[in-house]
Amino acid sequence: MNSPHGDLELLFERTIPFRFLPLAERQKLAGNMDRRVYVQGETVLAHGISLYPEFFFVQSGSVGVYDPRLPDLRNNLIPAGSYFGERGVLFKEAYRFDFIAEEETICYAVPAQVFLGILRSSRAFAQALGSILLDKQGIFAEFSSFSAEIMRAVNRGFLDIRGLLRHYRELEPALHPLLRSHEIDFGALLYAVRRLPENVTRNHTYLLTDDLPTEFSEPELFFTAIESKARRRDIWEMLPGKSMVLLRSGMSDMVDIITLLCLYAVEAVKIRSRLHDPFSIRLVEEGKRRQHQNPEKTAEIENSLLEQLDFSPPEIEGLKSVWPRAVLPRLSEIVRHRESINIDFRRHVPTFHRHRSQAWTHQVADAAKKLLGFEPADLPEDVPVYIISSNDHSVANCLNPDPRRYGDQILQWGKEIRHPYTENPWENTEDLIYAMGPDFWRAHPGLERCNELECGLLRLHDTASTGIQVQLVNIAALKLDALDRSIPRPGSPGTGLIINIDYAFGEQAEDIIRNLILLFGRNLAGINVLGKAGALVGRRGDILIPDAFIEQASDRFYPLSGAQPGTAERLARLVPGRDVHSGPILTVAGTLMQNRRMLYFYRHIWGCIGLEMEGTFYYRQLLEAGELGVIPREVPIRFLYYVSDLPLAHRDSLSVRLHPSMGIPPLYGITREILTSILS
Repeated sequence: MNSPHGDLELLFERTIPFRFLPLAERQKLAGNMDRRVYVQGETVLAHGISLYPEFFFVQSGSVGVYDPRLPDLRNNLIPAGSYFGERGVLFKEAYRFDFIAEEETICYAVPAQVFLGILRSSRAFAQALGSILLDKQGIFAEFSSFSAEIMRAVNRGFLDIRGLLRHYRELEPALHPLLRSHEIDFGALLYAVRRLPENVTRNHTYLLTDDLPTEFSEPELFFTAIESKARRRDIWEMLPGKSMVLLRSGMSDMVDIITLLCLYAVEAVKIRSRLHDPFSIRLVEEGKRRQHQNPEKTAEIENSLLEQLDFSPPEIEGLKSVWPRAVLPRLSEIVRHRESINIDFRRHVPTFHRHRSQAWTHQVADAAKKLLGFEPADLPEDVPVYIISSNDHSVANCLNPDPRRYGDQILQWGKEIRHPYTENPWENTEDLIYAMGPDFWRAHPGLERCNELECGLLRLHDTASTGIQVQLVNIAALKLDALDRSIPRPGSPGTGLIINIDYAFGEQAEDIIRNLILLFGRNLAGINVLGKAGALVGRRGDILIPDAFIEQASDRFYPLSGAQPGTAERLARLVPGRDVHSGPILTVAGTLMQNRRMLYFYRHIWGCIGLEMEGTFYYRQLLEAGELGVIPREVPIRFLYYVSDLPLAHRDSLSVRLHPSMGIPPLYGITREILTSILS
């Protein structure tokens, strides 16, 4: 490496954001730069480069920026004292332009790792660079354009998905890596289809409403309910080709279904392009007719017909993974449908959804009274209430005696039938018992089960159309000798109430936690949010402990305080072989609203370790309640997440299902940590 020019440090002093670096950091940077001389017309950086080892300072001379499609037209001029190429290093984007010396030019190359190291060590430098990228370079322009188009559609009450697809393609969501490829993205398609109404391939019109029309206040009397496998939604088919979707509170649910429909439409076009000739369409229709006449030969007919169509063997397997029971009818519907999707928005009053969350709150209050004998507002002061936001199984499994009572039998049964979960190693055999439990109970419906109410557990299955199931636990009634074996047995059960609510969805969390705070405020002794998150560090199955939240919509920063000491060490022991990461976490507007550039921005500029959808909404309500005196200021508030996906890894994202052996150990490790802190 050549010795850096003596004027480099002076150049740093005159250049924002490098001016914000301490002298020692500027000297370190200068000592790691490589001096290069370019003659007039020489290329410094070429378009299409996909390796990002360095970016450049112009010490003297100038560099022209040229679009390779119009090589004689200069787009921009980078003068001495400026830098370029930093976006390739930060965002791993291929360069779209050629950077060519306009005269004899001296540049200094900055190695990528040196630059990224300075970003990590100097928060001031990182924030200043972030402001430049946002304000001057508009790196989130596609996100803003897409969001604005959705809001315009909501305000006018109508949206044609085809008109939104241009903005969706420009956004390039990280979870849709093959968006611009002719290759069908079966991972992304499967992710979308499992979260969309089951009739998506034949439905043209969606009525998205925050409240049921008065005349259809009991829709089950008039319409057929439609399933949405991986996203709990209330959906009814009003007519062939028209469905009504009852939205959860806030914008999150609406944005989610719109972005999922965009993803589906893009991939449906690719599938339809494989069925472009009359012969293929006739084959599909003939196959459907034969399947209807010979239902016992459905799979055989389907395999034979698919092999004659313009799909490769991997594509045929991909289609079967998305629609395992009915590929040919789906192909027929896709050909006829042609991605003609219209959305009708109906928002009734500004305080929409409140009556549903209030009905849900009444259910929780009535259940608490049934379990403890007191109205929530009249609970004695010495009865602590703990809120857990998690899922509908891990807390109950750890407290219910049945997994201990039948544990050996479940393990033996799994071994005898060669259950697929037994093929993977499990550090904790109780995790394997929990994983196989649902299959075991379905196979042994006659076995005597614990009366959950006698064991202190009460489940509420009616969600008042909020999509949030609830479990209440009377701590005094727990069978302490039958708890999960990794939870230390307290000397006595003590008193108290645990309210375990299922995952809220995005902004809905704000309304839900507000009602619980108002219901149990003065008795609250702990709030614990157990979630799954996408990670920008580590591996799937790792654990994330946030020390701050960043709200994507506003870039508001919410530092977390009051973390219990030793949490990371305890979790590392509870989940051996998994890493525990701590840092800020981004609360996103939707799972498909981030592109890779945005994720790299939050990773490098803000130091984010992951992203999720509810944390900020929970936390700011808790902050407000503490400031207003609704809850005690010293109430412990904990957020713990396990890594379900890696959105920056193309092939290891939400579209790839998390195997139970990867997801259950960290999920139950976090659950054990929370329950131990409550019961001890």
